[in-house]
Amino acid sequence: MNYENMHVKEVQRLAKQGDKEALNEMVWRHGELLPGADAVEQCAWQDFWFEKAADAGHIDAKLRYAQTLINRPMNAEDRQKAMKYFQSLVNDLDAGKLLSKDDQESGIIAKLRLGIMLCEGYHTPRDASKGVKLIETAESLTNGFEGYGFGFMYKLGELYATGLAQAGEEPSITDLEQAIKYLDIAIKRFNPEKSDPRKLDLAKQLFETQKKRIVTKNEIKTQRGVEDTNFHGAEDRRRKMMELSDVMKMRMDADKAALKRIRERLAQEGW
Repeated sequence: MNYENMHVKEVQRLAKQGDKEALNEMVWRHGELLPGADAVEQCAWQDFWFEKAADAGHIDAKLRYAQTLINRPMNAEDRQKAMKYFQSLVNDLDAGKLLSKDDQESGIIAKLRLGIMLCEGYHTPRDASKGVKLIETAESLTNGFEGYGFGFMYKLGELYATGLAQAGEEPSITDLEQAIKYLDIAIKRFNPEKSDPRKLDLAKQLFETQKKRIVTKNEIKTQRGVEDTNFHGAEDRRRKMMELSDVMKMRMDADKAALKRIRERLAQEGW
């Protein structure tokens, strides 16, 4: 059925029956059903229906909602919920349940995102080894999907360079060599028609920085006889990433208040 061109009353009727496509379509109907809503209320509306559609098993809704959650001010509730949806998509991908190319693409992206979350450990369990393997596996599945040749390898290089791709916190010389390897692959795979040229500049800068860091680390190792592993910059970065500014806290409070209003309104309509 063509849900996009369906009358809103029919979409509502099907949504109340648990139709996952109708629930997902409700995400985009705030203009008709929530006239005059401001941007915060529109986002709250989309949250409500994305979650409904995701929980009903809609593949695209799971991915979109999870990605929305991790792009917000850092907080445990959103990130743990996002991890749950990413893991669900990865499980479906690994079990061969994602049959269409679009659904498989969603599963691959979820595998990448889950891998990154496991490496970062921001308000979620941290398992860098498992995270890297997930990203590498996701990359190996991207044949036939345009636009992924650069991003996956760049992310691996960045994780190794920032100390998030290993169990420890300070990248070793070997870790930095891994960063260079992945960044070099990313640079060679860059397609200006698929990615922002500024990303290539960032990759090149990060590549050159790691080469300089290796030189410095080798000099220190020669002087001391052992590799310098006492700096814990990555742990400090992780802690700072999880700190919320006053502005972010205000935004979170506004988002929660808007979602509460939307839930109360929809509850009165039987949702």
